[in-house]
Amino acid sequence: MMEWSKYTVENKYLPITGAFAFILCIASFFLQSWMAFFVTVFILILFYFNHLYLQKVGEGLLFNNKKVRGKYFPSEEGNWVLEFNNKGVPIMKANLTVTFHDSVTPHDKQANKKSSIYEVTVPFSSSHRQRTNITIPFTAEKRGVSRIRKVELMIPHFFGLGETVLEKEFYSIQEALVFPKTIEVRNKYMILTDKQGESLSAHSLFEDTLSPSGTREYVYSDSFNKIHWKASARKQSLQTKIYDKVTENGWNISINIGNNRFISNNLEEILSGTADLAYFFDKQNIPFSLSINIRHVGRTPFYYIMPGTGREHLQKVLEAIAHIDVHAAVYPFEKMLAYYDSHLERQPFLLLGGPYIPEKGDVLKMLSDKGTSIFELMVQEQSATIVKKSFSQKRGMPS
Repeated sequence: MMEWSKYTVENKYLPITGAFAFILCIASFFLQSWMAFFVTVFILILFYFNHLYLQKVGEGLLFNNKKVRGKYFPSEEGNWVLEFNNKGVPIMKANLTVTFHDSVTPHDKQANKKSSIYEVTVPFSSSHRQRTNITIPFTAEKRGVSRIRKVELMIPHFFGLGETVLEKEFYSIQEALVFPKTIEVRNKYMILTDKQGESLSAHSLFEDTLSPSGTREYVYSDSFNKIHWKASARKQSLQTKIYDKVTENGWNISINIGNNRFISNNLEEILSGTADLAYFFDKQNIPFSLSINIRHVGRTPFYYIMPGTGREHLQKVLEAIAHIDVHAAVYPFEKMLAYYDSHLERQPFLLLGGPYIPEKGDVLKMLSDKGTSIFELMVQEQSATIVKKSFSQKRGMPS
């Protein structure tokens, strides 16, 4: 629940009208006009109750800032649901204005947009002890996280001469997370390798001889040392060991969102290409990690997702991409690569997303010298390609 900030906006004629009614009330004694007296007393009573109402209104109005995280793909529809519980005086013919980020677009055609913020106004009424739910439908528009930033309630005066405003700016724990769109990485199949390694693969020339996965009937072309003697004795026929197919795989995707002076060109396209690769890695059962040069509180000073596979890992990566905020505190990209090299589990392959200009020392070249294959994600408007990065032996600069 939350408390409201309250202020009153009065029409300039309201004090004049009240003063005129008071003067007329006194004048009615001298004029001996009971009609004028009763009219002015009635107006003053209305003014008093209006003042009393404005003092009390909103005191018992509670807003349930409940924790809800909706997850959407672009073009999917959802709703903001705001729950109110009015334990105070009734609120009639008010207007509720809700402000939120533009990762989602409201269905209300009358909504106002200022910079990256939408404002939607809906009618609001609530009697004493009534629970009221306000639903604002929207469509997921673009990658990002949308949260309700401000709720504002405008309550009109009895005479229409002004209004009382209840407002609260707060950190909403109700949010809509929009996953990134994908653009096709055209040559992503080139990253499939046929080198021997430890990653499981549906198609490989190499087997993990330390991890048999089952047996099958023996055929004459099978090697004699692959016979599983215990299984053969149990089934009374020769059985051959089956091993998991393995290959050298494992990728780290390192994204440079920019620095304190600029944002990387085509950042949204880079993130869309990264999302396409995340789906591809998941489908091919290729382990991959993600590094983003955004400062992060914890053991790792930047945003990092350790290597993994599976749908849960894919969802973590997509959520991390959705949470990237270009206004967040930036961790120097070269320092991130150096930290990855010295503290984290290095993968056989590294994919660079965003610009890279070595400053004190070429960390990518050092990684390459240690056996890591370096690739770069090159983006166009609606597609992307992967390019292998080579390094000059003379100058140590990437080409």
